[in-house]
Amino acid sequence: MRSLARNRSWRGFTLVEMAVVMLIISLLLGGLLLPLSNRVEQERRGVAQAAMEEALEALVGYALSTGRLPCPDTNNDGLEDLAGCQQVGSAFNAGALPWATLNIQGGDPWGQNRSFGYAVNGAFVSTATPFSLSTQGTGAGILRVYDGGGCAGAGQVAVNVPVVLYSNAQNDFGATAGSADERENADNDNCFISRGYSTAAGREFDDLVSWLSPNILFNRMVAAGRLP
Repeated sequence: MRSLARNRSWRGFTLVEMAVVMLIISLLLGGLLLPLSNRVEQERRGVAQAAMEEALEALVGYALSTGRLPCPDTNNDGLEDLAGCQQVGSAFNAGALPWATLNIQGGDPWGQNRSFGYAVNGAFVSTATPFSLSTQGTGAGILRVYDGGGCAGAGQVAVNVPVVLYSNAQNDFGATAGSADERENADNDNCFISRGYSTAAGREFDDLVSWLSPNILFNRMVAAGRLP
């Protein structure tokens, strides 16, 4: 009997016991990794927001220096591309943020080879006539921002802004999950959606959108003696 008990004590774990142990370990690791990934994502979003604020400040600085805003970068070299850039208030221009022209760091936290999206009203990029206090978009050139539910109704949070910056962030929910608000930011028109982060089915949204208020731009230009 003593020998039998000794043999049983050295037999090790059964397959069932090993399976239970592995399940417990996977549950523990999953509980640790999920909060960690959430923290990493929140940190990236914070970095992106700060980078957008830096870009908006650089755009104001560019306007103070040149009397205009830069055209978008359309060939991914970081420089503004004047060719094909419409310089009238009835049109807007879209592409990538011309970070090299602005002398700031390019890329966003989700991909250093991907710049922030950049939409600018054509009246503000004119190389012939600096913009004035009366400059604004007209018709299809009016850049608008809504807080969800499409580009209509009472959800408008900004209208006729000179510039909109945006990032698809971690996921392109518009293509993978059918989020209407994310599709709105990817359809290359003059309307954008800016609302809270969500992974709820059908309401997925992680885009980041910022814009330059005309009041801020004009006030800075006036304070620097560049306007009127």
